[in-house]
Amino acid sequence: MNRAGRNVAMVLVFSQVSTCISLHIDLPHRRRLPLHHPVPSCQLQLHHFRQSLLLGHSTKDGSGDSFSDDGQKDEIASSPESPTKTFQEGLARGISALPTAIASFGAGSVVTIVLSMISFHQSLYNDQNNYYQKVGVASTVGSVENKKASLDDTPAQQKQRAVELYRAILGELDQRYVDDIEPMAMFEASTRSMLSELDPYTEYIPPQALAKRRPTVGIGAFVMKSGSNPEELLDGKSLSTVLSRIPSAVTMPTQFLSGPQLESQGGFRVVLSLDGYAYDAGLRVGDEILAIDDHGVADDTLESVRGLLMGPPGTKVKVSFKRPGANRPQTIYIERKPVQFPSVPYAGILRNGYTSDDSIGYIRLHHFGLDTGLLMKKAIQSIQPGSLKGLIIDMRDNSGGELLSAVQISSLFFPEGTYLGSSEGKGSLYPDQTYLSGKLDLTQYGYTSSDNRGKIRDNDVSFNEDSMDGKQILDPDSTRVALLVNQKTASASEFLAGVFQDLDKGVIIGSDESSLGKGIGQREMSLPFGGALKLTYHEFYTPSGRCVERRHQGGIAQSGKVFLTKNGRVVHDRRGIEVDYKAVPESSVLSALLSSSGTYYEYADEVYSRFPIEDVNTFFVDDSMYEDFRSFVLREQKSGHLKLEKVFDELANISRLSLESNPKDSRLIQQSVANLREKLE
Repeated sequence: MNRAGRNVAMVLVFSQVSTCISLHIDLPHRRRLPLHHPVPSCQLQLHHFRQSLLLGHSTKDGSGDSFSDDGQKDEIASSPESPTKTFQEGLARGISALPTAIASFGAGSVVTIVLSMISFHQSLYNDQNNYYQKVGVASTVGSVENKKASLDDTPAQQKQRAVELYRAILGELDQRYVDDIEPMAMFEASTRSMLSELDPYTEYIPPQALAKRRPTVGIGAFVMKSGSNPEELLDGKSLSTVLSRIPSAVTMPTQFLSGPQLESQGGFRVVLSLDGYAYDAGLRVGDEILAIDDHGVADDTLESVRGLLMGPPGTKVKVSFKRPGANRPQTIYIERKPVQFPSVPYAGILRNGYTSDDSIGYIRLHHFGLDTGLLMKKAIQSIQPGSLKGLIIDMRDNSGGELLSAVQISSLFFPEGTYLGSSEGKGSLYPDQTYLSGKLDLTQYGYTSSDNRGKIRDNDVSFNEDSMDGKQILDPDSTRVALLVNQKTASASEFLAGVFQDLDKGVIIGSDESSLGKGIGQREMSLPFGGALKLTYHEFYTPSGRCVERRHQGGIAQSGKVFLTKNGRVVHDRRGIEVDYKAVPESSVLSALLSSSGTYYEYADEVYSRFPIEDVNTFFVDDSMYEDFRSFVLREQKSGHLKLEKVFDELANISRLSLESNPKDSRLIQQSVANLREKLE
C-alpha cells in the first residue's frame, strides 16, 4: 500500500474513534469514561448509552459502576422508583441530551473530513510515487501554496526552481510527447524567447554560428568582376551587403559597367587596396587580376578567387595583373595577414567648392577599435589642428565598439578632469565606472599597465611614452566641431556624440531624427559545448545624466525623462542622440546610379592612366575635368556599357535597380522614385 493509501486508512480509523469520543463528551446524566481507560468497542459504549436512556440511570464521575478491565459490564443499581416513572424520566433526559449528541457527532464528522483532506494533500505532494503525482493532478490548495512558496523564495532558490522545472518539462516532452522532439532545437528556440524578454541585443550564439566565424587572412584587397551580380552570395550574404560594410573613403560599387567588350576581357578588378597590405605590395584600385599562383581566373567565380587569395598567415601569394595604361602585365608577391579594416579610413581638408579656404577638416570614423584613440590623434595632427576653424567627424553607419576609445577621443577635445559620463550595471563583469577626460584606467580593458603604455590585446599596436597621454590637442571653442550621424550610428559613437552635445561643444547633424539608441556595453561569454552568450553588462550615461538606450514596451518607444545640457538646452533620455540640425543630402538619382554602377571607378582608372597623381593632397577636380567626365559618361552610354535612357524611360526600373544597389544608394533611389511618382500624379 502506498503512502496515500495508508493515510486514507488511518483517517478512516480516526473517524470511528472521533465518533466514539464525541459520544463520550458532555452527555448529561451519564458517567464520563476516562480517556485513559481502555475502550473495548464502540458497541459497548452505545449499549451503555441505550441503558442510560431506558433506565434513566446516572453514573458517578470517576467512581461507581464502570466497565471492568476485562470488558465486562458492572451491575447496574436498580431504581427504587416505579418502572413507568423511571422510564418517563429517562426518556425525557435522553431526549434532552439528543441535540448535544447530534452536535458532537457532527463536529467529529467535520473534523474527520478536514483531517482527511489534509492527509490526502500531504500524501499527494510528498509521495513522488503515488498515482496522482504521475498523472499530474494538483489541488487548488497546492497551487496556492506553491505560488506563495515561489514568491517567498530567494533569487538563488528561484533560479534552482527554474532549472529543475525546465529539466522536468524537457524530460516529460522527451518521454511522453506524441512525436519525437529535437532537444537542442527546442533549447535554442526557448532560449531565444527567454532572452527576448531582456533587450534586443542579448543573444545566444550556437556553436555552429561561432564555427563560421574566422579571422580574415588575405592580402588586404577586394576584387570584383565586370558585370557581377549584386545578389551573388559571399559568405552567405549578398555582394551588395558585403560591399556596404567595407570601410572606404568612397562608396563601393555593387557592379561594374557591363558589355561585350568588357566581359570578354575576363579577369577581376581591384576595388579596394588597403595600406599596410596589398597597397604596400604595389596593388592599386583599378588593376585587373589575371592569374593567382599561375592559375588563370578569367572563368572563376568571386568565391573561388577569394579562396585563392586567402590562406595561412605568413605565406605569400603570387598575383599577376594588368594596370590600365600599362604596356604589359605585372607580377608581385603579397604576404597574407589577418586583415583589420581601419577604424579611421580617411582624414583630410575639404577644398574646392566646399569651403572658401583650407580651414575645414574632415575625418571618417568608421568604428571604435582598441587603437582608434591613437589613430584619431594621428588623424587630427595630420590635418594641422592649429589652423583649423572647423572639424567634421563623420560617424554615419558607425556601429560602435570599445567605449574606452570614445573616452580617449573625448580627451583630445576637453581639458583634463572634464566629466564625460559613466557606465552602470548590476552584474559582476565590470565595476561601475566614471569617465573623466585625461583619466584613463586601461587595466580592466586589456592593457598591460595603467600608465597608458604596453600592447593592446589582440592587436600588434604598441604605445610609446606620449601616444595616448590623455592631453587635449584641439579646443572646440576655437575649432567648431560638427558630428554627422544617422540611424545606424550606435553605442560608443553615441557616447561620443552625447559628450559633445551635453557639454555644448559640438553640433549634431543628420538626415534622420536621431541615432540608433544603443547605449549599452556588451561582451561574449563562452558557454559549454562551444556556444556563447552575448550579454549586456552595463548602460552608459552622458554628462547630463541621460541614457541613450531606447526602451520599448509593447512595440512603442518610451519617451524618457528630460535632461539639460550645460547651457540649458533640453535633451531626452532613452531616445538615442537626437540631431540638432536635420539635413537632407544633396544628391540625385543619376549620381546614385553612376556610383553603384562603378562609373566613377572606371573614370578614375582612365584618368590615372593618363595623368598619374603624385600627391593626392594637391589634386582637385576643376571644370575641365568635370566636362571630361561628362564626355566619358556619354561615350560609355553610346557604346552600350551604360544604359541610362532605359532606366529613366521606365520608372519601374529605378525600383528594380534600387534592390541591386548598396543600402545608401538604395534608400536614395527609393526616395527619388516616391518624389517622381508624386510629381507625375
